Amino acid sequence: MSRIASISVLSLSTLLASSAFAHVGYSGRDFGVLGGTAVSIVNQTVSSSYGWADATDADWGDSHRGRFYRFTLTEPASVSITAQRNSLGSGAQGLFLPALSLYRGLGQLSPENAGHDTSALSLASRPGSTEGSTRALADWSIGNEDTYNIAGDVASGIKYAERLAHFTYVGHAADGTTANFGNAAGIVGDGVADGFVTATFANLAAGDYSVWVAGANYAAQQVEGPSIFPTYGVSVTVGVVPAPAAAAMLGLAGFLKRRRHA
Repeated sequence: MSRIASISVLSLSTLLASSAFAHVGYSGRDFGVLGGTAVSIVNQTVSSSYGWADATDADWGDSHRGRFYRFTLTEPASVSITAQRNSLGSGAQGLFLPALSLYRGLGQLSPENAGHDTSALSLASRPGSTEGSTRALADWSIGNEDTYNIAGDVASGIKYAERLAHFTYVGHAADGTTANFGNAAGIVGDGVADGFVTATFANLAAGDYSVWVAGANYAAQQVEGPSIFPTYGVSVTVGVVPAPAAAAMLGLAGFLKRRRHA
């Protein structure tokens, strides 16, 4: 997968962060169908500063240690994704190093029960010694339980069946270097641990995508885990990158407009 550095404009507004961390879901983190304008979601926090890095090693990772976002493409496109730490959260300021993984596919959606690491399907679909279901650098899946299709109406007898949701790995981006996120094979970092990471994922097919954003500080699990999980604020921006011809036309139009004004 080609990975091209890009610049995204982030919203600087600071909304109150949600601190609840439960099953895999996209509430408040749905970018919708991507169009010509980049979209930012800023009112989120991540639980722990090491979740992404921990999901790169042989015992996988815990899905609760990050946040899931989603977007849809109606036609093939290249997509830029940026993650930047902000001042939200209970953790020490300046510590969080964001990383992200992009997958084709979505987790279970309402009214289904959400997928989680400890469901019977999840446990059966992964090696027994893993810490969770999440893999930052590979395909993975997560299961849920069945649920009645009308909330609270057990008498209906109609259920949404439990199922595995599958995530197909596309690529990743990580803030920092191997000194931060460890030396697992295949990790590509941006080389500067500054709380900002951005990448362009080229030529994505039309369809639904999930983005998992979590911390890249592998060593922090020795301090924070397994029971202390500070929260860290993160802003995420996603946008379609114009095709070269379209970008050239936009640049020419801008030049002619400036010339007319001059």
